[in-house]
Amino acid sequence: MSKKTKNFFGLENKRFLSNKRALSPLVATILLVVFALVIGTITMNWGKSYVEKIKDETKPTVAGFDSAVVIGVKDINTPPEEAPLKKLQIQYITGEITKIEYLEKEKALVNG
Repeated sequence: MSKKTKNFFGLENKRFLSNKRALSPLVATILLVVFALVIGTITMNWGKSYVEKIKDETKPTVAGFDSAVVIGVKDINTPPEEAPLKKLQIQYITGEITKIEYLEKEKALVNG
């Protein structure tokens, strides 16, 4: 038989599970940790595939150009007088020329 108790509102409740034991706190904690790990793993795998998909779809551009200019170690060790691109970059960094002038001259140097 089930026990009858009164709830907060004065209505009678039947306690069907009064003799049943609930999950122990340890088991409940383990289940929550496992659930969090599963959700985290699913999210990380989805994020990894999403980022790789975006990376494959886009190509890098610099200031509207189709390709980036790469300066190697040889260019860094070359004096600015012998490397026109390096000289141009130094002029831009020091504020001698504007960004628009820099981009126009850089495009002319890169395209020949």
